Amino acid sequence: MPILGETLMGNDFKIGFGGKGANKAIACSRLGSKCIVISKLGNDVFGKNYIDNFKLNNINTDKVFITDKASTGVAPICVDKDGNNSIIVILGANLLLSPEDIEKCEESIGNSKILVTNLEIPVETATKSFEIAKKYNVTTVLNFAPASVEKINEKLLNNTDYLVLNEIEVGQLSKFNIHSKEDVQLASLYLLENYHISKGVIITLGEKGVFFINARDKSYFQVPCHKVQVVDTSGAGDAFVGAFVHYLNRSDSIKRVIELATEYAGLTVQSHGTQSSYPSINSIDQKFKI
Repeated sequence: MPILGETLMGNDFKIGFGGKGANKAIACSRLGSKCIVISKLGNDVFGKNYIDNFKLNNINTDKVFITDKASTGVAPICVDKDGNNSIIVILGANLLLSPEDIEKCEESIGNSKILVTNLEIPVETATKSFEIAKKYNVTTVLNFAPASVEKINEKLLNNTDYLVLNEIEVGQLSKFNIHSKEDVQLASLYLLENYHISKGVIITLGEKGVFFINARDKSYFQVPCHKVQVVDTSGAGDAFVGAFVHYLNRSDSIKRVIELATEYAGLTVQSHGTQSSYPSINSIDQKFKI
């Protein structure tokens, strides 16, 4: 990756679809779930292409809002020879998705079984979506990314059933220094108790797998990930969350849900791209079909 003031020569350039919410929806839909996306796009070619891509992936776009006040969000990604990535996010129209927009989606939220969001939209908008979800007993999943201590909202977290973070994000939110498995356990327990997460905290640890702590009895486990040839890690976290939501709606075993989501995410890092690396249910092993 280039350092400040450095110019490097790259080997390839591609344009693909992304965005944390969109990625999760695509992964979930490709595994066979029925999905509706709530978002705001710019009135530009990127926005039009996004809607076409959603429809191509069998995602309901009835609650996609269009604005002339900002461009569609983009996120340039740099990938090094080892498959590691760095990302610059320009949120654009995402920042204009408002609580008032969410109120127009109450029926769609109330008719859902699970609502998942992240922090690429205003925190007050995410908070409103969870308030409506809990009104209808809809399970809520918050992916605390991109992480920012400025985005800590107790009302949002208090309405969260499952909180999903990576190793860096859990340190930022808990203010713990994460150096060991014990640090992960302590930080996740702190988040459970301090923010009253109702069902559990999930921490993705890259090649070390996924850690889960249950809010009910404080029991925990860690699911390892299989060693694979890593080509590109872009979007792997979103693939995990999308798969987690899909399987959460189909299994009573949280461990099995996390195992399958971890394996699905492991498939995505073996090829280039974000959504382009997400396999469909018909192209992968029968063990993924539950």
